Amino acid sequence: MKHFRLTILIMLAATAQCMTATESDSVMTLRQCVELTLANNAAAHNAANNARAALELRREAFTKYFPEVSASGMMFWTHNDLFQYNLLDIVEIGFINKGKLAGVQALQPVFMGGQIVNGNKLAAVGEDVARLRQEQTGDQLRITAESLYWKLVTLKATRTALQAAIATLDTLDYQVQVAVDAGVAMCNDLLKVRLKRNTYRTEMVDLDNGIKLVKMLLGQYMGRGTDGGFDVTGCVPDEIPDFPTDLYLPGENALPMTVDYRLLQKNVEAKQLEKRIEVGKNLPQVAVGAGWFYHDLLEQNHNFGALMLTVNIPLSGWWGGSHAIKRKSLELENARNDLTDLGQKLEVEMQDKWNDLTAAHRKMEIAVEGVGQSTENLRLNRLYYEAGMATITDVLEAEASHKESIDQYISAYGTFRMARTAYLISTGRADDISDCD
Repeated sequence: MKHFRLTILIMLAATAQCMTATESDSVMTLRQCVELTLANNAAAHNAANNARAALELRREAFTKYFPEVSASGMMFWTHNDLFQYNLLDIVEIGFINKGKLAGVQALQPVFMGGQIVNGNKLAAVGEDVARLRQEQTGDQLRITAESLYWKLVTLKATRTALQAAIATLDTLDYQVQVAVDAGVAMCNDLLKVRLKRNTYRTEMVDLDNGIKLVKMLLGQYMGRGTDGGFDVTGCVPDEIPDFPTDLYLPGENALPMTVDYRLLQKNVEAKQLEKRIEVGKNLPQVAVGAGWFYHDLLEQNHNFGALMLTVNIPLSGWWGGSHAIKRKSLELENARNDLTDLGQKLEVEMQDKWNDLTAAHRKMEIAVEGVGQSTENLRLNRLYYEAGMATITDVLEAEASHKESIDQYISAYGTFRMARTAYLISTGRADDISDCD
Protein backbone atom coordinates (compact mmCIF):
# COMPACT_ATOMS: atom_id res chain seq x y z
CA MET A 1 0.00 0.00 0.00
CA LYS A 2 1.43 3.35 -1.06
CA HIS A 3 -0.28 5.36 1.71
CA PHE A 4 1.22 3.26 4.50
CA ARG A 5 4.31 1.23 5.18
CA LEU A 6 4.82 -1.20 7.96
CA THR A 7 6.34 0.08 11.15
CA ILE A 8 10.05 0.46 11.76
CA LEU A 9 9.77 -2.58 13.99
CA ILE A 10 8.68 -4.78 11.09
CA MET A 11 11.34 -3.36 8.79
CA LEU A 12 14.03 -4.00 11.37
CA ALA A 13 12.68 -7.49 12.02
CA ALA A 14 12.67 -8.38 8.34
CA THR A 15 16.12 -6.88 7.82
CA ALA A 16 17.55 -8.73 10.80
CA GLN A 17 16.00 -11.98 9.61
CA CYS A 18 17.45 -11.64 6.10
CA MET A 19 20.90 -10.66 7.44
CA THR A 20 20.91 -13.67 9.75
CA ALA A 21 20.08 -15.97 6.84
CA THR A 22 22.73 -14.59 4.50
CA GLU A 23 25.44 -14.74 7.16
CA SER A 24 24.78 -18.42 7.87
CA ASP A 25 27.20 -21.06 6.66
CA SER A 26 24.47 -23.05 4.91
CA VAL A 27 21.63 -20.96 3.53
CA MET A 28 19.11 -22.02 0.93
CA THR A 29 16.66 -20.32 -1.35
CA LEU A 30 13.20 -21.65 -1.98
CA ARG A 31 14.27 -22.91 -5.39
CA GLN A 32 17.19 -24.82 -3.90
CA CYS A 33 14.94 -26.44 -1.29
CA VAL A 34 12.48 -27.57 -3.96
CA GLU A 35 15.20 -28.86 -6.28
CA LEU A 36 16.84 -30.87 -3.50
CA THR A 37 13.46 -32.31 -2.53
CA LEU A 38 12.69 -33.36 -6.09
CA ALA A 39 16.16 -34.89 -6.42
CA ASN A 40 16.53 -36.66 -3.08
CA ASN A 41 13.13 -37.42 -1.59
CA ALA A 42 12.24 -41.12 -1.40
CA ALA A 43 8.85 -40.54 -3.01
CA ALA A 44 10.60 -38.91 -6.01
CA HIS A 45 12.93 -41.91 -6.34
CA ASN A 46 10.01 -44.34 -6.18
CA ALA A 47 8.09 -42.40 -8.82
CA ALA A 48 11.16 -42.42 -11.09
CA ASN A 49 11.55 -46.18 -10.59
CA ASN A 50 7.89 -46.70 -11.47
CA ALA A 51 8.41 -44.71 -14.68
CA ARG A 52 11.44 -46.85 -15.58
CA ALA A 53 9.46 -50.01 -14.81
CA ALA A 54 6.71 -48.83 -17.18
CA LEU A 55 9.37 -48.27 -19.86
CA GLU A 56 10.64 -51.83 -19.43
CA LEU A 57 7.06 -53.12 -19.65
CA ARG A 58 6.60 -51.32 -22.97
CA ARG A 59 9.84 -52.82 -24.26
CA GLU A 60 8.70 -56.24 -23.09
CA ALA A 61 5.42 -55.82 -24.98
CA PHE A 62 7.34 -54.92 -28.15
CA THR A 63 9.09 -58.31 -28.12
CA LYS A 64 5.72 -59.97 -28.82
CA TYR A 65 6.10 -58.87 -32.46
CA PHE A 66 9.07 -61.23 -32.91
CA PRO A 67 8.96 -65.00 -33.47
CA GLU A 68 8.72 -67.20 -30.42
CA VAL A 69 11.69 -69.57 -30.58
CA SER A 70 11.87 -72.70 -28.45
CA ALA A 71 14.06 -75.77 -28.22
CA SER A 72 13.38 -79.08 -26.52
CA GLY A 73 15.04 -82.45 -26.06
CA MET A 74 14.21 -85.75 -24.41
CA MET A 75 15.78 -89.15 -23.75
CA PHE A 76 13.78 -92.11 -22.49
CA TRP A 77 14.05 -95.73 -21.40
CA THR A 78 11.11 -98.06 -20.75
CA HIS A 79 10.87 -101.35 -18.89
CA ASN A 80 8.52 -102.63 -21.63
CA ASP A 81 8.69 -101.95 -25.34
CA LEU A 82 6.53 -99.11 -26.57
CA PHE A 83 5.12 -101.20 -29.41
CA GLN A 84 4.26 -104.89 -28.91
CA TYR A 85 2.63 -107.33 -31.33
CA ASN A 86 1.41 -110.87 -30.84
CA LEU A 87 1.82 -112.99 -33.99
CA LEU A 88 -0.70 -115.80 -34.17
CA ASP A 89 -0.57 -116.15 -30.42
CA ILE A 90 2.77 -117.81 -30.87
CA VAL A 91 5.41 -115.10 -30.88
CA GLU A 92 5.31 -111.73 -29.14
CA ILE A 93 7.37 -109.04 -30.85
CA GLY A 94 8.32 -105.65 -29.25
CA PHE A 95 10.50 -102.73 -30.19
CA ILE A 96 11.46 -99.18 -29.07
CA ASN A 97 12.37 -99.27 -25.41
CA LYS A 98 14.72 -96.31 -25.57
CA GLY A 99 15.28 -93.27 -27.74
CA LYS A 100 16.24 -89.65 -28.19
CA LEU A 101 14.13 -86.73 -29.38
CA ALA A 102 15.16 -83.11 -29.99
CA GLY A 103 13.93 -80.13 -31.90
CA VAL A 104 14.00 -76.35 -32.34
CA GLN A 105 11.18 -74.28 -33.75
CA ALA A 106 10.22 -70.68 -34.37
CA LEU A 107 6.61 -69.53 -34.45
CA GLN A 108 5.81 -66.09 -35.89
CA PRO A 109 2.42 -64.54 -35.04
CA VAL A 110 0.62 -63.37 -38.18
CA PHE A 111 -2.77 -62.37 -36.84
CA MET A 112 -3.65 -62.42 -33.14
CA GLY A 113 -6.87 -60.45 -33.25
CA GLY A 114 -5.01 -57.19 -32.64
CA GLN A 115 -3.89 -58.29 -29.19
CA ILE A 116 -0.21 -57.63 -29.84
CA VAL A 117 -0.75 -54.23 -31.49
CA ASN A 118 -3.19 -53.04 -28.87
CA GLY A 119 -1.12 -54.55 -26.09
CA ASN A 120 1.84 -52.43 -27.22
CA LYS A 121 -0.35 -49.35 -27.36
CA LEU A 122 -1.64 -50.10 -23.87
CA ALA A 123 1.92 -50.47 -22.59
CA ALA A 124 2.76 -47.08 -24.12
CA VAL A 125 -0.24 -45.57 -22.35
CA GLY A 126 0.99 -47.15 -19.12
CA GLU A 127 4.37 -45.49 -19.63
CA ASP A 128 2.66 -42.12 -20.16
CA VAL A 129 0.62 -42.66 -16.99
CA ALA A 130 3.75 -43.49 -14.99
CA ARG A 131 5.37 -40.26 -16.18
CA LEU A 132 2.28 -38.28 -15.26
CA ARG A 133 2.27 -39.96 -11.85
CA GLN A 134 5.90 -38.93 -11.48
CA GLU A 135 4.94 -35.36 -12.34
CA GLN A 136 2.05 -35.53 -9.90
CA THR A 137 4.38 -36.76 -7.17
CA GLY A 138 6.69 -33.86 -7.96
CA ASP A 139 3.83 -31.39 -7.53
CA GLN A 140 2.93 -32.89 -4.17
CA LEU A 141 6.56 -32.78 -3.03
CA ARG A 142 6.85 -29.17 -4.19
CA ILE A 143 3.77 -28.11 -2.21
CA THR A 144 5.02 -29.83 0.94
CA ALA A 145 8.55 -28.44 0.59
CA GLU A 146 7.26 -24.91 0.02
CA SER A 147 4.84 -25.26 2.91
CA LEU A 148 7.69 -26.20 5.25
CA TYR A 149 9.88 -23.45 3.79
CA TRP A 150 7.35 -20.67 4.34
CA LYS A 151 6.46 -22.13 7.74
CA LEU A 152 10.10 -21.76 8.70
CA VAL A 153 10.24 -18.23 7.27
CA THR A 154 7.14 -17.10 9.17
CA LEU A 155 8.28 -18.73 12.41
CA LYS A 156 11.60 -16.91 12.15
CA ALA A 157 9.80 -13.63 11.44
CA THR A 158 7.50 -14.21 14.41
CA ARG A 159 10.53 -14.88 16.59
CA THR A 160 12.20 -11.68 15.44
CA ALA A 161 9.03 -9.71 16.17
CA LEU A 162 8.84 -11.36 19.59
CA GLN A 163 12.44 -10.36 20.28
CA ALA A 164 11.52 -6.77 19.42
CA ALA A 165 8.51 -6.94 21.75
CA ILE A 166 10.71 -8.25 24.57
CA ALA A 167 13.17 -5.41 23.89
CA THR A 168 10.28 -2.95 24.13
CA LEU A 169 9.28 -4.40 27.48
CA ASP A 170 12.91 -4.22 28.64
CA THR A 171 12.85 -0.50 27.90
CA LEU A 172 9.49 -0.13 29.60
CA ASP A 173 10.79 -2.08 32.59
CA TYR A 174 13.65 0.39 32.96
CA GLN A 175 11.33 3.40 32.69
CA VAL A 176 8.86 2.01 35.22
CA GLN A 177 11.72 1.08 37.58
CA VAL A 178 12.94 4.67 37.44
CA ALA A 179 9.42 5.89 38.12
CA VAL A 180 9.02 3.52 41.05
CA ASP A 181 12.34 4.64 42.51
CA ALA A 182 11.20 8.22 42.14
CA GLY A 183 7.95 7.42 43.93
CA VAL A 184 5.73 8.37 41.00
CA ALA A 185 4.72 4.77 40.10
CA MET A 186 3.64 1.73 42.04
CA CYS A 187 5.60 -1.51 42.34
CA ASN A 188 2.53 -3.26 40.96
CA ASP A 189 3.14 -1.60 37.59
CA LEU A 190 6.64 -2.99 37.48
CA LEU A 191 5.40 -6.49 38.30
CA LYS A 192 2.85 -6.34 35.47
CA VAL A 193 5.58 -5.42 32.98
CA ARG A 194 7.80 -8.26 34.15
CA LEU A 195 4.95 -10.77 34.10
CA LYS A 196 4.19 -9.87 30.48
CA ARG A 197 7.87 -10.14 29.58
CA ASN A 198 8.07 -13.60 31.14
CA THR A 199 5.03 -14.62 29.10
CA TYR A 200 6.87 -13.57 25.95
CA ARG A 201 9.97 -15.44 27.03
CA THR A 202 7.86 -18.56 27.40
CA GLU A 203 6.54 -18.06 23.88
CA MET A 204 10.15 -17.74 22.71
CA VAL A 205 10.90 -21.24 24.01
CA ASP A 206 7.99 -22.68 22.04
CA LEU A 207 9.04 -20.76 18.93
CA ASP A 208 12.60 -22.03 19.13
CA ASN A 209 11.34 -25.61 19.41
CA GLY A 210 8.99 -25.07 16.50
CA ILE A 211 11.78 -23.66 14.31
CA LYS A 212 14.01 -26.59 15.17
CA LEU A 213 11.30 -29.12 14.34
CA VAL A 214 10.43 -27.49 10.99
CA LYS A 215 14.12 -27.41 10.05
CA MET A 216 14.37 -31.12 10.81
CA LEU A 217 11.29 -31.89 8.69
CA LEU A 218 12.47 -29.76 5.78
CA GLY A 219 15.98 -31.20 5.98
CA GLN A 220 14.66 -34.75 5.94
CA TYR A 221 12.39 -33.89 3.01
CA MET A 222 15.38 -32.53 1.07
CA GLY A 223 17.46 -35.61 1.82
CA ARG A 224 19.86 -33.74 4.13
CA GLY A 225 19.00 -35.75 7.23
CA THR A 226 17.41 -34.40 10.38
CA ASP A 227 20.23 -32.32 11.86
CA GLY A 228 18.65 -29.05 10.68
CA GLY A 229 22.05 -27.46 10.16
CA PHE A 230 20.95 -24.92 7.56
CA ASP A 231 19.03 -21.69 7.19
CA VAL A 232 16.77 -20.16 4.54
CA THR A 233 17.06 -16.83 2.76
CA GLY A 234 13.35 -16.06 2.69
CA CYS A 235 11.97 -13.25 4.83
CA VAL A 236 8.68 -11.44 5.32
CA PRO A 237 8.80 -8.11 3.42
CA ASP A 238 7.78 -4.82 4.97
CA GLU A 239 5.44 -4.13 2.03
CA ILE A 240 2.83 -6.51 0.71
CA PRO A 241 3.29 -7.96 -2.82
CA ASP A 242 1.16 -6.61 -5.64
CA PHE A 243 -2.07 -8.45 -6.38
CA PRO A 244 -1.18 -11.23 -8.89
CA THR A 245 -3.72 -10.35 -11.55
CA ASP A 246 -1.53 -11.75 -14.33
CA LEU A 247 -1.66 -15.23 -12.80
CA TYR A 248 -5.38 -15.77 -13.45
CA LEU A 249 -6.22 -18.35 -16.10
CA PRO A 250 -9.75 -19.47 -17.02
CA GLY A 251 -10.43 -23.03 -15.93
CA GLU A 252 -11.31 -24.32 -19.40
CA ASN A 253 -7.95 -23.07 -20.70
CA ALA A 254 -5.95 -24.50 -17.81
CA LEU A 255 -7.71 -27.87 -17.69
CA PRO A 256 -5.74 -29.60 -20.50
CA MET A 257 -2.48 -28.61 -18.77
CA THR A 258 -3.27 -30.23 -15.44
CA VAL A 259 -1.85 -33.63 -14.53
CA ASP A 260 -5.14 -34.87 -13.10
CA TYR A 261 -7.05 -34.16 -16.32
CA ARG A 262 -4.39 -35.77 -18.49
CA LEU A 263 -4.56 -38.86 -16.28
CA LEU A 264 -8.31 -38.99 -16.84
CA GLN A 265 -7.72 -38.80 -20.60
CA LYS A 266 -5.19 -41.63 -20.41
CA ASN A 267 -7.70 -43.70 -18.44
CA VAL A 268 -10.22 -43.38 -21.30
CA GLU A 269 -7.53 -44.33 -23.81
CA ALA A 270 -6.53 -47.35 -21.73
CA LYS A 271 -10.13 -48.57 -21.42
CA GLN A 272 -10.56 -48.33 -25.20
CA LEU A 273 -7.50 -50.49 -25.76
CA GLU A 274 -8.56 -52.98 -23.09
CA LYS A 275 -11.86 -53.41 -24.90
CA ARG A 276 -10.08 -54.00 -28.21
CA ILE A 277 -7.82 -56.59 -26.60
CA GLU A 278 -10.87 -58.37 -25.17
CA VAL A 279 -12.42 -58.47 -28.64
CA GLY A 280 -9.15 -59.79 -30.06
CA LYS A 281 -9.17 -62.72 -27.63
CA ASN A 282 -12.27 -64.03 -29.40
CA LEU A 283 -10.99 -63.64 -32.98
CA PRO A 284 -9.08 -66.29 -34.98
CA GLN A 285 -5.36 -66.44 -34.32
CA VAL A 286 -2.92 -67.35 -37.08
CA ALA A 287 0.80 -68.07 -36.83
CA VAL A 288 3.41 -69.55 -39.17
CA GLY A 289 6.62 -71.27 -38.22
CA ALA A 290 9.49 -73.48 -39.10
CA GLY A 291 11.48 -76.04 -37.20
CA TRP A 292 14.25 -78.62 -37.30
CA PHE A 293 13.74 -81.91 -35.51
CA TYR A 294 15.84 -84.97 -34.69
CA HIS A 295 15.06 -88.42 -33.31
CA ASP A 296 16.96 -91.58 -32.59
CA LEU A 297 14.55 -94.51 -32.50
CA LEU A 298 15.23 -98.14 -33.46
CA GLU A 299 18.95 -97.32 -33.43
CA GLN A 300 18.38 -94.98 -36.37
CA ASN A 301 19.34 -91.30 -36.40
CA HIS A 302 16.98 -89.16 -38.34
CA ASN A 303 16.48 -85.40 -38.66
CA PHE A 304 14.18 -83.28 -40.76
CA GLY A 305 12.87 -79.75 -41.22
CA ALA A 306 9.23 -78.66 -41.28
CA LEU A 307 7.06 -75.66 -42.02
CA MET A 308 4.01 -75.04 -39.84
CA LEU A 309 0.79 -73.11 -40.03
CA THR A 310 -1.43 -72.87 -36.95
CA VAL A 311 -4.95 -71.50 -36.83
CA ASN A 312 -6.88 -71.19 -33.57
CA ILE A 313 -10.57 -70.30 -33.68
CA PRO A 314 -12.13 -69.91 -30.20
CA LEU A 315 -15.61 -71.14 -31.07
CA SER A 316 -16.88 -71.63 -27.53
CA GLY A 317 -14.93 -68.62 -26.27
CA TRP A 318 -17.70 -66.29 -27.40
CA TRP A 319 -20.01 -67.70 -24.74
CA GLY A 320 -18.09 -65.89 -22.02
CA GLY A 321 -16.23 -63.51 -24.31
CA SER A 322 -19.33 -61.54 -25.26
CA HIS A 323 -19.97 -60.76 -21.62
CA ALA A 324 -16.34 -59.75 -21.07
CA ILE A 325 -16.60 -57.35 -24.03
CA LYS A 326 -19.77 -55.80 -22.60
CA ARG A 327 -18.04 -55.42 -19.24
CA LYS A 328 -15.16 -53.57 -20.90
CA SER A 329 -17.65 -51.38 -22.76
CA LEU A 330 -19.23 -50.36 -19.47
CA GLU A 331 -15.82 -49.60 -17.98
CA LEU A 332 -15.06 -47.41 -21.00
CA GLU A 333 -18.32 -45.56 -20.53
CA ASN A 334 -17.50 -44.98 -16.86
CA ALA A 335 -14.08 -43.61 -17.81
CA ARG A 336 -15.69 -41.14 -20.21
CA ASN A 337 -18.17 -40.09 -17.55
CA ASP A 338 -15.31 -39.54 -15.10
CA LEU A 339 -13.48 -37.43 -17.67
CA THR A 340 -16.45 -35.08 -17.95
CA ASP A 341 -17.49 -35.08 -14.31
CA LEU A 342 -14.06 -34.86 -12.67
CA GLY A 343 -12.92 -32.38 -15.30
CA GLN A 344 -15.69 -30.01 -14.21
CA LYS A 345 -14.75 -30.56 -10.57
CA LEU A 346 -11.15 -29.67 -11.39
CA GLU A 347 -12.36 -26.37 -12.83
CA VAL A 348 -14.29 -25.72 -9.62
CA GLU A 349 -11.15 -26.50 -7.62
CA MET A 350 -9.15 -24.04 -9.72
CA GLN A 351 -11.67 -21.30 -8.97
CA ASP A 352 -11.57 -22.22 -5.29
CA LYS A 353 -7.77 -21.91 -5.30
CA TRP A 354 -8.05 -18.51 -6.99
CA ASN A 355 -10.56 -17.41 -4.36
CA ASP A 356 -8.11 -18.52 -1.68
CA LEU A 357 -5.37 -16.48 -3.34
CA THR A 358 -7.48 -13.32 -3.59
CA ALA A 359 -8.71 -13.77 -0.01
CA ALA A 360 -5.14 -14.22 1.25
CA HIS A 361 -4.06 -11.00 -0.45
CA ARG A 362 -7.00 -9.10 0.99
CA LYS A 363 -6.22 -10.44 4.47
CA MET A 364 -2.67 -9.16 4.07
CA GLU A 365 -4.05 -5.70 3.31
CA ILE A 366 -6.29 -5.86 6.36
CA ALA A 367 -3.38 -7.06 8.49
CA VAL A 368 -1.25 -4.15 7.31
CA GLU A 369 -3.98 -1.72 8.30
CA GLY A 370 -4.16 -3.42 11.68
CA VAL A 371 -0.42 -3.01 12.18
CA GLY A 372 -0.71 0.69 11.45
CA GLN A 373 -3.61 1.14 13.85
CA SER A 374 -1.98 -0.88 16.64
CA THR A 375 1.27 1.04 16.21
CA GLU A 376 -0.50 4.35 16.65
CA ASN A 377 -2.49 2.97 19.57
CA LEU A 378 0.72 1.85 21.30
CA ARG A 379 2.36 5.23 20.71
CA LEU A 380 -0.57 7.12 22.19
CA ASN A 381 -0.85 4.86 25.24
CA ARG A 382 2.86 5.31 25.92
CA LEU A 383 2.39 9.08 25.80
CA TYR A 384 -0.73 8.93 27.97
CA TYR A 385 1.07 6.77 30.53
CA GLU A 386 3.99 9.16 30.70
CA ALA A 387 1.52 12.00 31.18
CA GLY A 388 -0.32 10.08 33.89
CA MET A 389 -3.48 9.74 31.81
CA ALA A 390 -3.27 5.92 31.32
CA THR A 391 -2.33 2.94 33.40
CA ILE A 392 0.45 0.47 32.77
CA THR A 393 -2.27 -2.09 32.01
CA ASP A 394 -3.40 0.09 29.09
CA VAL A 395 0.15 0.23 27.78
CA LEU A 396 0.64 -3.54 28.07
CA GLU A 397 -2.67 -4.23 26.35
CA ALA A 398 -1.69 -1.87 23.54
CA GLU A 399 1.68 -3.59 23.21
CA ALA A 400 0.04 -7.03 23.13
CA SER A 401 -2.39 -5.81 20.47
CA HIS A 402 0.53 -4.46 18.46
CA LYS A 403 2.41 -7.75 18.62
CA GLU A 404 -0.71 -9.69 17.68
CA SER A 405 -1.27 -7.49 14.61
CA ILE A 406 2.31 -8.12 13.48
CA ASP A 407 1.85 -11.87 13.94
CA GLN A 408 -1.36 -11.71 11.89
CA TYR A 409 0.48 -10.00 9.03
CA ILE A 410 3.30 -12.55 9.12
CA SER A 411 0.78 -15.41 9.07
CA ALA A 412 -1.19 -13.75 6.26
CA TYR A 413 1.96 -13.40 4.17
CA GLY A 414 2.81 -17.08 4.58
CA THR A 415 -0.76 -18.03 3.66
CA PHE A 416 -0.54 -15.84 0.56
CA ARG A 417 2.69 -17.48 -0.60
CA MET A 418 1.20 -20.97 -0.24
CA ALA A 419 -2.07 -19.93 -1.90
CA ARG A 420 -0.08 -18.65 -4.88
CA THR A 421 1.76 -21.95 -5.24
CA ALA A 422 -1.41 -24.01 -4.83
CA TYR A 423 -3.18 -22.02 -7.57
CA LEU A 424 -0.31 -22.37 -10.03
CA ILE A 425 -0.11 -26.12 -9.45
CA SER A 426 -3.89 -26.54 -9.72
CA THR A 427 -3.76 -24.86 -13.15
CA GLY A 428 -0.87 -27.02 -14.36
CA ARG A 429 1.83 -24.34 -14.10
CA ALA A 430 4.19 -25.74 -11.51
CA ASP A 431 7.17 -24.76 -13.69
CA ASP A 432 6.06 -21.10 -13.54
CA ILE A 433 6.61 -20.91 -9.78
CA SER A 434 9.47 -18.47 -9.26
CA ASP A 435 11.87 -18.30 -6.34
CA CYS A 436 10.13 -15.32 -4.70
CA ASP A 437 12.57 -15.17 -1.78
